[in-house]
Amino acid sequence: MPLNICTSNRLENLLQVLSSVVSKPLASPFAPETIVVQSKGMQRWLAMELAKKLGVWANGEYPFPNSFVWDLFRKVLPAVPDPSPFDPTIMLWRVMGSLPSFFGDPAFAPLRGYLEGGLRELKLYQLAGKIADTFDQYTIFRPEMIAQWEEGREEHWQAILWRSLV
Repeated sequence: MPLNICTSNRLENLLQVLSSVVSKPLASPFAPETIVVQSKGMQRWLAMELAKKLGVWANGEYPFPNSFVWDLFRKVLPAVPDPSPFDPTIMLWRVMGSLPSFFGDPAFAPLRGYLEGGLRELKLYQLAGKIADTFDQYTIFRPEMIAQWEEGREEHWQAILWRSLV
């Protein structure tokens, strides 16, 4: 599986290059074409544009960068677990389980205040989902910040929670 990285500041140019690459059939008609994307919106737009350009577009696989890299790790290193403990859907439940144990810490006062009142469990679930998504974005766009948190350089609630999850 070759890895092609193309850059441009115009989506039209990138679409043209991508369509020329995927117009050549893979060795097996059952093998999916893998295109790493940043969002579901980009996935939908690409699928529609490729169908317009090629007439038919099917069997595309659109992983996000973190899951793509995790799958590569799994293929190369057999000891790497599947799925990733940092996958946002798994992280949500890990955050939801860990968060209440920190509410005695003054750094977590804003979160404690948000969860006061009715619908606490629903608020906790939604908050944990937002935190998991944010952590996922940090691993992609702010790895140096995450590394500082892991070294113990910061003591705000996100750094404390991240260290407990790692």
